[in-house]
Amino acid sequence: MTEQYDICFLSVKEDAAAARELAESIQAYRLPRKLELPNPKLSYRKNYLDCDEAALDVARAERLNHTRFLVLICSPRTKYNPEILDRIEQFRKTHASEGIILCIVEGEPADSFPESFIEKKAVRQIMPDMSVVERIETIEPIAADIRADSKRRKREVLRYETVRITASVLELHPDDLEQRHRSRHRRAILAVLTIVGAVCLTAGAIFLRLGLIARNEGRIAEEQTKLSLSIAKRTMEDLPAAFEGNEQALGYIEEAIDNARSDLEEIGLGDLLETDKEETP
Repeated sequence: MTEQYDICFLSVKEDAAAARELAESIQAYRLPRKLELPNPKLSYRKNYLDCDEAALDVARAERLNHTRFLVLICSPRTKYNPEILDRIEQFRKTHASEGIILCIVEGEPADSFPESFIEKKAVRQIMPDMSVVERIETIEPIAADIRADSKRRKREVLRYETVRITASVLELHPDDLEQRHRSRHRRAILAVLTIVGAVCLTAGAIFLRLGLIARNEGRIAEEQTKLSLSIAKRTMEDLPAAFEGNEQALGYIEEAIDNARSDLEEIGLGDLLETDKEETP
């Protein structure tokens, strides 16, 4: 019996790196806990890459026939590639059109999508003089888009499209899974912020304490005290500013800062923060 696969990531050789990056992102994606799937038997991790542009033989055709989804990596190099077109035609013999997911990585859609995915429709338009003009309207398919002009943007779009493609493969509504993903991601960020803020503030308090102990031992100790105080202050001021507008994040951060201030006051350092604040121009 031929092995069953969830996704085939198909691309030309030049786009193999993009195909592999997307495949690895989906492979590593973890579903939110307590998520109920419409069909618990469905999976999204049994995948393979087809990026060598080799001729479509019987074995490759059979594997395509037993693959649920085809993710086509699109660029201007894809549009007229004969091996890509052969695989698309083979996949369509045994699958519905919804089983093919287009993902553009370079160029414009009209220059990257194979012609069979672009629909041309005659549209009649009534002009002001009541004459009827017919024009041809090009309808491009909905596709994933991981084009980006920076590494940061690339991470964002890759994460977004990973969720959307995974949702499609699992027969979930993309928006529903995306909302759950964002909620989980937001909780993770808030947890990290709370820990980082607490650690930074605690470290500042420790260095301040050490600086006080050594304050009378010379200029170096005084500089150490000033530096430690600066670290604590910057953490208290910059961390909330970095997440201005995110009320939930600010709530966690302010709570961590208040706890740290209380700890500083307990060891007799709270007055230093207030004094330094007043002396700052």
